[in-house]
Formats: sequence, structure tokens, C-alpha cells
Amino acid sequence: MSGKSAGLSPGELSNLLEISRVITSSLPLKNMFETIHAYLSEILTYEIGSLYINEKSRFNLKAGVGAEDRALTNLSNRAGTNYLLKKIKGTGRPWRSSQVFTLEQIKKHPFYAQVLEPMGILYTAGAPIRDGHQILGSIHLGRKSEDGDFSDKDMQILEMVANLLSPAIRNIKIKKISWQFDGVAVSGKDGKNKENIAAKSNGGGDDPQMKLLGSVSSVMAKELRNPLSGLKMSFYSLARNFTSGVMAQQDLEQMDSSIKKMEKTVRFLLNLSGDLHLQREWVNVNDLMDEVVKTLGPIMDPEVVIIKDYSALPKVYVDREKMHTVFGNIIENSLDAMPGGGMLRIITTENQGRVYIILEDNGIGVDAQIKNHIFDPFVSNKSSGVGLGLTVCERIVRYHGGKIKLRSNGGKGTAVCIDMPVGVS
Repeated sequence: MSGKSAGLSPGELSNLLEISRVITSSLPLKNMFETIHAYLSEILTYEIGSLYINEKSRFNLKAGVGAEDRALTNLSNRAGTNYLLKKIKGTGRPWRSSQVFTLEQIKKHPFYAQVLEPMGILYTAGAPIRDGHQILGSIHLGRKSEDGDFSDKDMQILEMVANLLSPAIRNIKIKKISWQFDGVAVSGKDGKNKENIAAKSNGGGDDPQMKLLGSVSSVMAKELRNPLSGLKMSFYSLARNFTSGVMAQQDLEQMDSSIKKMEKTVRFLLNLSGDLHLQREWVNVNDLMDEVVKTLGPIMDPEVVIIKDYSALPKVYVDREKMHTVFGNIIENSLDAMPGGGMLRIITTENQGRVYIILEDNGIGVDAQIKNHIFDPFVSNKSSGVGLGLTVCERIVRYHGGKIKLRSNGGKGTAVCIDMPVGVS
């Protein structure tokens, strides 16, 4: 870094100490960066901040502050043309944009015209997040023209924050890599490559066991659906006209709950029978996750904390209703595994044309004896479970060209990773 390092005031040091505490906390990356921004903006003047993570030689925007979602998405999509990011990646040291190009050159650059100028940003500064010689990511700040260029002292502070971030980013990358190791149950990992077969044929690749189960499920669903519809009509007629007595009201609530469970079982059976006939549309996964969480609100223990660690994602081409079933069932499993409350973390990320949704709880975990068969029909970790939920989820995801991975240790929680293609696989 050029120029003489300026001393830091007690207030600046205090804010850097708070930033250090935030980084060593268990906050999700997006929330961590937002909290860092709250302290960093007290000692530095800037309009926007962005955090890139290096994934397979591609720098992806993982968190941003100070701009609307649309602007941050644009910043992410055009990361490959970010001249400052390229310079930092190539040299492994901090840079100001004014050290890379003159202001006249910056104003002619496509990245400035398409991304920075619409946000009113002229000056940018960035620093690499390093682990030895490896560059894990990069932190960037942007200023308006009237605020002037970044000083040497600004660069010194930004580099300090980047150095503080290094251990946290390294741990996040290690956590993601761990999905590739042993101890992870993967749908279709028996060598049949079922997800690819099913994606090409839209369902013709089911193995004989699943075809038999599908045939039986179809018959059972049809046999149950009509009497269940009659039962529902009679129940709701009774509920409207019968209001006396606390015990009677409790009985009605229990009947309502039982009917909903029966309906859920029928839906599962229908999803196991025949072709799924996906009704695809372009869906925002983060919005769909919010919708699922809201739907499950009435049955959610108030002691369960939901942490949403969302990344900016491209829309995926999926059957919205069926993927709602998948996410809803997995989250319900997590809630059942945390009867006294706990934490459910929802992580979304994207890499090279695939979207990853990770649902991670700190509940009772999955029994080691059944973990490798957890996606098979009639295998359940719950004493009262039918054992069709994850089978249905696996089938729906497979029809979309994706797969499910499950990692769990008894008593230490469970994490389910859903790996989906962005378009039609």
C-alpha cells in the first residue's frame, strides 16, 4: 500500500474491535456483513459495500449493503467485468480504482456505465481476503463523486477488516467442502444415476421398487381421496353448527388435525405414483423459502429461531407447488427434531449454474443405522413417521434434475442440502 500509514484514533480502534467480535460470532455471512457495515460506516465514508467469495476461480457476490436488491444483483452478475476485482485477484493486494485507471478511463469502462454510474458511485476501493497465498475473497467499498477518493488511511482500515474476515471465510469454505466427504447420505448414490435418467425421461427412470410403490400408491390414493373428501365436508358442516363445550372444541381441533395429516399422506402417495407432470415456472427460491416458513408459522414452536442466510440467486425453473412440498416437509422434519426449541438455518447459494439450498437444524439428528437408507420408502427417524416424506422429496427433486444430500450426527443436528439446476437439466 502506498503512502505512510496514518495512526488510528481510540474510536476507530474501538470500532475495529467490535468488527472483530462480530466476525468471530456465529452470525450468517449476510447478517455478519450488515453488522460490520454498521461499525465500519462510523469510521469510513462510503455509499455501498460488497463482499465477494472465491468459488472455483470465480468471485461471487455473497453480501452487499447500501443499494437496492436489483442493483446488488447487477453488481453480482457483472462481477466478471469489475476492473478493481480483477486487479485485486491478479495481484493479491489492496487497490483503489484511481490507481488502476484514470477517472476518464473509468467513466468509459462498461462496468462503470452499467453498474456503478446508476448507483451514483465513482470511486471504489477493495482489499483481498487472504489465507496465505490463496485469495478467499475480496471486500469492496464505493463512494460518490462528492465524497472524494479513498485515502491511505481508508485503505489501511479496509485492509485490516479484510484480514479479520479471513478466518471466518476460510471456515465457511471448509463447511461447504465437507458436503463432499464421507458421512453424507446422497439421494441416488447407488450408482444408478437416477436423477439424470429421470430428468431426461421425466420419470421413466424409476427403478422396479419405485415403480411397484408408485402403482400401489396410486391405488391407495384413489381409494382414500373420495371418502376423505366426504369426511371433510361432514366435518366442516359439523364444526360450523356445533360450538358448545370446551371438550367438544378440543375434539373438533383434533379431528381437523387428523384430516390434514390424512390429506398430506394422500398428497405424498400421489407424488409417488406415475409421472409427476411438472408445471414449471421461473421461481425466486428465497421468496419461496419465505413463503414456506410463513405457511408453517402456526405449527412452529416459538422457541425455534429461524436464521435466513440468503445469497442473491438467479431464478430457477421448477414446479413451485411441488418444491413448496419439498421445503415444507424438510423444515417440518427439523421442527419435529427440536421439540424444545432450537435453531434452523436456511442457507441459499449458487455456483456454476446450480442453486444450493441448505436447511440446517441443531435437533436430535438422524440415527446412524438408518441414515444411508433415509431416502428409501418407509424408512423414518420418527417413531410415528410413515417414512414417505423424504422419499417424495427425493423423487420431486430428482425429476427436476437435482439431488438431495443429508448430513447428520446423532444428537448434533441435521443438515439437508438440495442441489438444483437453474434451468431444465
